[in-house]
Amino acid sequence: GNDTSIDGVFALYAFDATDTLTLTGGLRVDDHSTFGTETTGRFGIAYNPNPQLTLRGSWGQGFKAPTLFQLSGGGFATPNPNLQPETSEAFDLGIDWRSKDGRIEASATVFDNDIEDLISFAFTGYFNEAQVQTQGIELVGRLDVTDWLSVEANYAYIEAEDTDGNPLRRIPEHSGDIRVIFDPDGPFSGNVLIRHNGEEPNSATTIVDEWTRVDLTGSYDVNDQVELFARIENLFDEEYQQILGYGTPDLSGSVGIRLRY
Repeated sequence: GNDTSIDGVFALYAFDATDTLTLTGGLRVDDHSTFGTETTGRFGIAYNPNPQLTLRGSWGQGFKAPTLFQLSGGGFATPNPNLQPETSEAFDLGIDWRSKDGRIEASATVFDNDIEDLISFAFTGYFNEAQVQTQGIELVGRLDVTDWLSVEANYAYIEAEDTDGNPLRRIPEHSGDIRVIFDPDGPFSGNVLIRHNGEEPNSATTIVDEWTRVDLTGSYDVNDQVELFARIENLFDEEYQQILGYGTPDLSGSVGIRLRY
């Protein structure tokens, strides 16, 4: 059978230039038995002008060699002897804000990622996309409504294009979720999760429809050693697919007991 090996070494250094400015730098060297040696770097910066605000940014490179599974064709497709490693270069810029009382947090991040030789799959097997670009923005927020009730939310907008400028498969342009967390005094706690996934391309002629599902989780502390928990997934029995042609469970759930000693 085939075999391969990879050895790697990395170093990371963080430097507090001032009380409000932190710089980080990293270097990684990977030595692959088939694809040779690749050196990648990373640099980051964080600036805190006051306790409520953080400005940050980073730049980095990446390297990913094909796995043995991919090199073999996935077990049912023809192996591609020309399959090459992925390399990438990415950057992001962001801002984090916190209220003085700590009950509100919000952040925004813009990002750009360029990948060369992205390893993709088609019915004929694995192949390299010459150039893939993803860029977008991510928003995250948290609000403590009371001491026992909080709301968390995040949203991502992503533009992803393949070599020919077509939308990249299985990456939704819009996605996000909202989580409501209950943790009052007493033995009960729980949360409600609302998750949304926008429509995403599956091929040049097909798409995966958008979907939204609701999940519930809860727990009850009988005593310090015994906890009962339950989970309900897809509360409203949404019919959806994450991958075209592959079904997902309808309304389902589970209950259990957790013991601590």
